[in-house]
Amino acid sequence: MKKIVLSLMILGVSMPIWAANTADYFRVWQGFMRADLTREQFLSNFPPFMKETVDLYQGQALVNYIVVLPPSDRPNYIPDEFALVALTSKQNYERIRATPEGQKYLAHHWDFFDKSISKSADPLVNYELDRPTNLVHNRSYDMIGKSIDWALGYNTVFIGTRKTDLDGTQFLNHLKKHIELTKAVMTPKGLQGYILIANEQYEIAYLNWDSKESHDHAGQTQEGQDVFSDAKTFMDILMYTQAVPFVAGSPIQPGQAYSTLQQQ
Repeated sequence: MKKIVLSLMILGVSMPIWAANTADYFRVWQGFMRADLTREQFLSNFPPFMKETVDLYQGQALVNYIVVLPPSDRPNYIPDEFALVALTSKQNYERIRATPEGQKYLAHHWDFFDKSISKSADPLVNYELDRPTNLVHNRSYDMIGKSIDWALGYNTVFIGTRKTDLDGTQFLNHLKKHIELTKAVMTPKGLQGYILIANEQYEIAYLNWDSKESHDHAGQTQEGQDVFSDAKTFMDILMYTQAVPFVAGSPIQPGQAYSTLQQQ
């Protein structure tokens, strides 16, 4: 696979790395903070864990690692942290995870997260190939199914919660129509990656655009505005934001998303 050289500043350390340029395997993580941690402890100690993730997988499997911290006033069913880990292949991921370093990293998760309820939303379904008739609770979906470099372009994150007058089944039925509409409208306008978790209570979506200009223009069109209007008929918008490049030494904040390997 073609490789490119990147120069990356992470937590004050500038390092040249080799990164594969397309992702074909994804871990779509939902992390609930341990009850014995304060929010301040979690936020102050988590950036080194982000660096540990990059250090373990970079040059071997990692394409990008997008970390999402929902707003502090989120409903209690929303995880404290989401992450999209974009990898070159499942085989590379499993090979690294099986090493002593990989096992140590896996165990380190539980210094931050409640092991009983934190997990990845597996399996990820290729929507384009499988054409599911219904969405399954807490499953992840790759709507476009195209191999792209998630470190390039413009990454955004959306979180919407179910309106209270709907039950879980109704919400998933509405969501299925909405994500198909989003794909149909936005793909011709520059949307090239679209991965989401369909939960009976919420949706989180990771969207990769070919450029910020395409993203902004799509939202200004009537069709793009109709997509957002449709979302608001069955969801309350909790968060929609750019995944900003992770800046060395800077604190992380609720209501933000961070792209750790974003290429400028």
